[in-house]
Amino acid sequence: MSKIINYITIVFTVVVCFSSLVAFAENVNLLSVQDDPKNTLGLIYSIKQIEQASVLLKDGKTEDAEKLLLGVKNWLTDASENHYKLFQTFSKNQKKTKSAKLEKAHALDFANARDRCYLLLAKIYISQKKIKDAAMLLVEIVSSQPDTEIGNSAYKLLQEIKFSDKS
Repeated sequence: MSKIINYITIVFTVVVCFSSLVAFAENVNLLSVQDDPKNTLGLIYSIKQIEQASVLLKDGKTEDAEKLLLGVKNWLTDASENHYKLFQTFSKNQKKTKSAKLEKAHALDFANARDRCYLLLAKIYISQKKIKDAAMLLVEIVSSQPDTEIGNSAYKLLQEIKFSDKS
């Protein structure tokens, strides 16, 4: 669990560094709508909520963290699916290649944030003995990212809760 919290801390440190870039971009009008921390539909806004939930968890405020994560969970799932739909639509049109690439990147970014949210929520469920709910989220993570650190962490948790055998 410590490794995952460290991983999340590193990711959010990158986000903080990125915030400096965002401030610069706002001044020269280069800011993507996804990077605007005030845009409730944007990626950075959702990532900040996950970061806030992570801090709440560290402070032992499990219920507050769960509420926050549940609020962002559905949005991240919907956003990743909808950006993927846009990618699929634009990829069928030669004139929309740039838009297709952009939407694919957004879909992947939102899916990654969704999986981080799922992982934190699964840990909360495990601590609350809601093992079946945790297993469902962990399987989604592994299905989405089988070869990444977060996917491996999710699979390890599936083994620890005795959903899967150790390989």
